Amino acid sequence: MTITRTLPLLLAATLASGCAHRIGDFTIASTKNVNVKDGAHTIDYGKRYTGRDTIHIITFIPTGAYPDMKEAMDNAIEKSPGAVALSNVTVKRGQWYIPFIYGQDYYEVEGNPVYEKGR
Repeated sequence: MTITRTLPLLLAATLASGCAHRIGDFTIASTKNVNVKDGAHTIDYGKRYTGRDTIHIITFIPTGAYPDMKEAMDNAIEKSPGAVALSNVTVKRGQWYIPFIYGQDYYEVEGNPVYEKGR
């Protein structure tokens, strides 16, 4: 193969590189203060919210230290006004990178909103 045929294949493979890993699945998760003693909570199974915390990588320099799972969970909970937690939670960590151009490193949290009845 010549360089003119190999270069587009190499570039396509490089652009498609990236990965995401499932960190864990949780029945209930929260970064907020939740009153667990009274048990007065409702879960909206009809809606799922996703939150993400991302850092961008420009050339080879990251724009932040590391993505934060707490920020990703806060973002997901705050998408539903009045929610204090998430149920049936999935946490993923992912990254992708185009060498010397751009990339992202992120946490992604997804779950059903949990509401306290008194709030």
